[in-house]
Amino acid sequence: MGSTDAGSEQSANPSQSICVGCGLCCDGTLLSHLAVSDESDLGMPLRAMGVSLLFAADPPVFELPCPAVETGVCTIHHLHRPHACSLYECALSRSVIAGDVDADTARAIITTTLATRRRVGEGGAGPEELESLLDTHFRGSI
Repeated sequence: MGSTDAGSEQSANPSQSICVGCGLCCDGTLLSHLAVSDESDLGMPLRAMGVSLLFAADPPVFELPCPAVETGVCTIHHLHRPHACSLYECALSRSVIAGDVDADTARAIITTTLATRRRVGEGGAGPEELESLLDTHFRGSI
């Protein structure tokens, strides 16, 4: 997607500007699994990446991190992604859409959360610090 397309898409959908580059819902940080309706909902791009469904769950799910996310960006967004991907909005994104939180503040929250996740991975912060940020800004209602 070119920068002209991205700019017009971000203007039309304020949550897009905070979602691109975040990826917390796709990379296993916020969610551990994604539900799909069936094998066709998974789509050929993810099947080609080796994603398999856990049919023991109802509905079937696949484990995250999603192999299609790179640096917070979905590489198959323009192809076929599961229906749940197009429906999901975290609490922070919903707050931006509602006008309760401005996009700059939301991006600062995302930056802080990503930095905290990195510090947790490096041993410089406890996992409870990351979980608190996720619960406060992404999982619940803001």
